[in-house]
Amino acid sequence: MRISDCRISFRIVLVTIFLWIGTASAQCSSSSPRVGFQADFVMVQHQLRGSFRIVNDCSFVVSRFDMLPGIDVKWWSAVNDDVYSFLSGKTISDAKLAGLYSNATMEVTLLKGLAWEDIKVLSVWDSATASNFGHIILQLNQSAPPPTSGGPVVEAPNFPPTLGPSPLLAPPPLDDGSSSPPTSSMMGNWEPTMFENCVALSPSFRVRWTLGVVPGTVDIGLESALTKTQYMAFGWAKPGITEQYMIGADVVVAGIDDKGFPLSEDYFMSSYSECNWDKSKPAGVCPDSFFAGTTSGLNNSEMLHGQQIDGITLVRYRRPLASLDINYDVSLNASQEMVAVWAMGSLAPDSMRVHFTPQNHGLPQGVKYGYLNLTLGSSLDQCFGPLPASNASQGNIVVADRGTSLVVTSDVAYEYPNPPNPRKVLYINSKEAPILRVERGVPVTFLVQAGHDVSFYVTSNPIGGSGRSSSKIYAGGPDAHGVPTIPYTLKWLPDRRTPDKVYYQSYFQKKMGWMVQVVDGGLSDMYNTSHLLADGQVTLFWTLTSTDVYFAVRGERKSGYLAVAFGSGMLNSFAYVAWIDDKGNGHIGTYWITDKDASGIHPTAEELFNKKCERVDGVITFEFSRPLKPDCQSGQECKNVIDATSALKMVWAMGDEWSVNLTNGNIHTIVSTTPTLIYLAAGAAKVEELQPVLEVHGFMMFFAWGLFFPGGAMAARYFKHINQDGWLRIHVYAQTSGVFVTFLGLLFAVAEVKRLEFDNVHTKLGFVCLLSVCLQAATGFLRPPKDRGLLRTVWEYFHLFTGRTLLLLGFVTLFTGVTQLGSRDEFEHVRTLEWSIVAWVLALAFTCGYIEMHDFWIRGQKSYTSSGSFRQGYTLGDDEDDSTELITPIQKESDQGPQNQLEMRGTMVPP
Repeated sequence: MRISDCRISFRIVLVTIFLWIGTASAQCSSSSPRVGFQADFVMVQHQLRGSFRIVNDCSFVVSRFDMLPGIDVKWWSAVNDDVYSFLSGKTISDAKLAGLYSNATMEVTLLKGLAWEDIKVLSVWDSATASNFGHIILQLNQSAPPPTSGGPVVEAPNFPPTLGPSPLLAPPPLDDGSSSPPTSSMMGNWEPTMFENCVALSPSFRVRWTLGVVPGTVDIGLESALTKTQYMAFGWAKPGITEQYMIGADVVVAGIDDKGFPLSEDYFMSSYSECNWDKSKPAGVCPDSFFAGTTSGLNNSEMLHGQQIDGITLVRYRRPLASLDINYDVSLNASQEMVAVWAMGSLAPDSMRVHFTPQNHGLPQGVKYGYLNLTLGSSLDQCFGPLPASNASQGNIVVADRGTSLVVTSDVAYEYPNPPNPRKVLYINSKEAPILRVERGVPVTFLVQAGHDVSFYVTSNPIGGSGRSSSKIYAGGPDAHGVPTIPYTLKWLPDRRTPDKVYYQSYFQKKMGWMVQVVDGGLSDMYNTSHLLADGQVTLFWTLTSTDVYFAVRGERKSGYLAVAFGSGMLNSFAYVAWIDDKGNGHIGTYWITDKDASGIHPTAEELFNKKCERVDGVITFEFSRPLKPDCQSGQECKNVIDATSALKMVWAMGDEWSVNLTNGNIHTIVSTTPTLIYLAAGAAKVEELQPVLEVHGFMMFFAWGLFFPGGAMAARYFKHINQDGWLRIHVYAQTSGVFVTFLGLLFAVAEVKRLEFDNVHTKLGFVCLLSVCLQAATGFLRPPKDRGLLRTVWEYFHLFTGRTLLLLGFVTLFTGVTQLGSRDEFEHVRTLEWSIVAWVLALAFTCGYIEMHDFWIRGQKSYTSSGSFRQGYTLGDDEDDSTELITPIQKESDQGPQNQLEMRGTMVPP
């Protein structure tokens, strides 16, 4: 045999051996008792959903698999579903999960030597951030099989209304206590996020359903990118209708309420309007129970599950196919094509009602509302991949501004953004594990007071703890710990060498903190001064020049629009509103606001410069500059003058959406509770401490000008019949008290506004009243003796008519003062006070008029004296003694009878 033939034979043998080894390795037994096990993935984050089945001893199949991309995602196993078990878990397959998965099916092979008995929990795990996207617990569920299996089901679990992501791993669904025997011994937990069918109603709204989970019912899931103030509505049109499908429709309204709880309720649509809540004649989009006149018993939708994860809301509810409510429900035939209707919109603000009020969905069709022909019994799966969410939440965000300190504490976890997590996590500025955003070149100061068992540090390690020796520490360490009484001050200066993403963590414990976003220098470097406005939701930056002021406004939470206004409230204020339109373009509008609804928001022609508006991760930031004094001659905006030397009151508001054509839907959902005083020139700001100083000023002025002065004048006019000097005492005491209270009230007003101002009608009238009352008091005390003849008569006329004129002027000043208070402090009850003053003046006028007419009628019944009138000889008390002491009463005998006493009234006018 030749050498070449031997070589060929050797190669053939080698190939045969390798083929035999490959064939042997490719063969996998099915001896494990877990072969055939099926379950659904628990959705924890990244919109992960799918079904799982063990094929044999070394592989499994995943079907209908959806997942948003991660960084380093792999198949993972753990011995339990707690954070420490996950962190100590291990990879179970060489297969990687890279990119976006949309309704995918894949077979995954386990690592060699790994048995199913070694795996207790199977997870989709991102090693880069130690994140659990979803998992399956490999234990048998002794309740019903999953609805997607198609097997017969007697009773199925009712899912508890829960929201995600949970701070702990989501537990398996609760069963309903059914004692019926299981139909399969290889079923694990089935999840409320899984359905047999799905149809995309719009790019951001899907309906999912499964028939027969409970015989005679259908489980429906409504899924959309919603905020907590919006709703989803889905149902069926009235059979036989060919147009206006919404009228008479039977729909279920679902969503997440303002407290974070899921909701679903059966509604009937009698007209294209909001529910009028009129029990005698209900109309509009109202609950079935309201139309029927009851509060329970007619809600045929049974809510099973609700969640809001990654900005996507999913509500699962169950309804019967055949309904006994023939008036307001539509019975469904699973094999028949029926017209389905749907809509998305905003919920009306909470009005203390038991039910919610869906508002009009708006336009356009196909995005906000629509209809389609649907057969429930058909197999449809038109939803490919996770639903995109433009408003996907990043969680809380805290921005480290220059000159501000960040308070680091620890507390119980409620909504930790990167599950799994321990029970206690880090808080920054009272926000749970927020994303911390810092700027290069801007010093950051931490006040660490999380306890001596928690050492704070900034690291490249996303998990925390000191286990990874390769991780870099940028600030802090084992000694950075403190308590509220003795906090540890930690300073950190990010620079150009600092990566864009680092993490704040506990030095000894794992996964207590979260992410630090490091960005290039921005607002803190561009503006001289910054301050957090009232309630901590908006930050204002500004730089002042001799002629202009430059502003930047940044929200600290997601919103559809952001607004700030100069004033004590949004009413009677100049507002600046920033929003992003549907095309992604930023806008800044200027407005003059006179009322709380859309009709009171008036656009102005104010010219702004250096305008910039952007939204990053749902947070709006806008910048603009404007002159301190507008360069205009007419228009409301010309009054918007900024005095840099005095305190500028500023308030803010946020809402879901804004547009050029305003509606009541643009009204804010969040507003500052109190103004912030901005001292532009001094570079300082403080939250206004509302003290009712001006209210006290008004109260005292009412006492003086509404009680003392009118009372003293009426004493001089009508009390002369009491005795010779009693009326004069009352008159002098009342007017003196009025002068004293007036000056005291003036001091309160000056103390509040810090200076005397004459820039409005009220202060000008008040100054005139003050001078006049001083002159009137002086003339009163300088009264000429009664024997001075003409001088005494001139004085009497002057004192009389000056006093009456001053009273009228005082009432007008009181009225303008209430009006000024309403425009200055947005006082809600200004109209009530104005009408109260008018009513008081009319009451005084009626009293005086009644007395005058009564006297006139009495005198008409009597004959004239020889001089022709009873009114002679009693001008301002000619009978009284000018030397009478007003402090010490003087007892004098009087022989005047009742008739003479009657004649002494009404004698203030000289003959």
